Amino acid sequence: MSTEAPQAAQAPSDELPQLTTFTAETEEDRIDGLRLVADSVAQQRQVASKILIFHPINLAAFFVVIAILVQRLYADTDSLYTIATTIGGLTMAFLVAVRWATARYLTLAEDINWEWLGEDRLIVVKWGEEVIGALVLGWADSDAAKKPRGGRRRRGKAVVRAWTVRLKYRGKGVGEGLLEEAVKIAGERGADGILFERDHANSQRVLPSIYNGFMNEREAKAEKKLEKVADEKGNFRQRRSSPTWGSR
Repeated sequence: MSTEAPQAAQAPSDELPQLTTFTAETEEDRIDGLRLVADSVAQQRQVASKILIFHPINLAAFFVVIAILVQRLYADTDSLYTIATTIGGLTMAFLVAVRWATARYLTLAEDINWEWLGEDRLIVVKWGEEVIGALVLGWADSDAAKKPRGGRRRRGKAVVRAWTVRLKYRGKGVGEGLLEEAVKIAGERGADGILFERDHANSQRVLPSIYNGFMNEREAKAEKKLEKVADEKGNFRQRRSSPTWGSR
């Protein structure tokens, strides 16, 4: 009869990958982080396309045109085939126009490269070996981030140049964890505060302003989230209430 004690059953949580947030140092992590930022810019094309397709003004105009076509083309049941093919062609033309109108997001995504990143800090979140979140942290005044010899670093504001989480991991606190890490690093570097850069990765709009309401609201929510984390977690001289908070 064996006298060995039975091994304790491995907890299910021990088999789960580790969630880690850190500054990307290896080339592989930096490439994955940059790719995730570029993907977030490209994904804006899908959002913009849906806005164009389902916007009330566009839908109303589309159905008015169809109604006019039906009224003018319908003569008898034999004309239904002509009407159907005409509507199909009109629909295809509309979708092609939507793709053309939003194509610039792909060009903007291609601009997310090593040159765009420069010397800024790339913070990533990894779930096991997969990069699921990325944040690019820069400085509003690049000279302020440099500590001169024998002197003290001039204080300035840290800026978030990109902030994204892989789609299937959104709404799980990953993005807030990235912001907390950025706020922590900004405080350690002596920043006065932290805010989104005006020209951040997802700030570009390729459609007329009438179609940008949803994206603008989403950006405003991100700014409020950063302000909340900065006020709660940050070690800054300035707070949102400061009259110079938004200045760069």
